[in-house]
Amino acid sequence: MFTVSTLPSLAVVTAALFIGMGCLGMGNGAIFQLVPQRFQQEIGMVTGIVGAAGGIGGFFLPNILGTLKQVTGTYSSGFLTFSAIAFIALGLLLFVQAGWKKQWKAAGKSIRI
Repeated sequence: MFTVSTLPSLAVVTAALFIGMGCLGMGNGAIFQLVPQRFQQEIGMVTGIVGAAGGIGGFFLPNILGTLKQVTGTYSSGFLTFSAIAFIALGLLLFVQAGWKKQWKAAGKSIRI
């Protein structure tokens, strides 16, 4: 998304969006594969929370992009914001992953992440 925010040529934007959407799709699949492994007893509740979070993201992302386009006059600021949110989410994921690894090792479970 950062590449798209620099507003390169159409071919570069198309390739960057294709790669970005592919990564988001793989992340979505990974989340729903991880839920039953990590939350065996609460699978219904956690699946609902993950689905609700996806719905919220699907609602707010277009609104944020549109509002920033109106305020700044360019889509660049919206894509910069989207890439910043993605980097923050990556940092949180790495933080939580480290805690999960410690917790699972203490419980004697094995996991490959």
